[in-house]
Amino acid sequence: MSRNIIDERKLRKAIRQHILEQVNIKQDSKKENSEGKQRCVSGNVTPLDEIIGPSDSFSKYAKNLNKRDGGINGMVDSLDMLRTLRLHPDINDGGEHLSYSLMNHLNKFRNKNYFDETNGGCVKAMDKVIELYKENEHGEELVKDIEKVLKHNDPTPRAKEYLKRCLVLIKEK
Repeated sequence: MSRNIIDERKLRKAIRQHILEQVNIKQDSKKENSEGKQRCVSGNVTPLDEIIGPSDSFSKYAKNLNKRDGGINGMVDSLDMLRTLRLHPDINDGGEHLSYSLMNHLNKFRNKNYFDETNGGCVKAMDKVIELYKENEHGEELVKDIEKVLKHNDPTPRAKEYLKRCLVLIKEK
């Protein structure tokens, strides 16, 4: 008859490794579940009206300029004004205010979800913003439009920094 002697240190090490492997497997499955499916709860859901914004309520931005506030429509107006900044001598801050308000507006949709009634699922609000901006008659692609503005010489360096932050917010979704 052979006798096996088990060292207590080796036994504890084997048990510790087994427990750590089990914990890692559980954590990986939790990460996959949380990344794969979005959850729509009342605290993190943005309604469609807030994403689109008002379509007919213009406010006076400068002397001869009207702009819609908020939503996709406001983003289209802001980027259009930034693209044609040299044609608007009434905007004397180099587009800093427009860029800053655009950045803050995009920041509202970070870590928010949107309940899509057509498929009954929950999607990230930033994905919906990108989709609706693309569908807007005056907007092409949100990222491309911001990059076009960044290539212009008219916005100030600070305005360009705000626009770069907008790109980061969009790309991190």
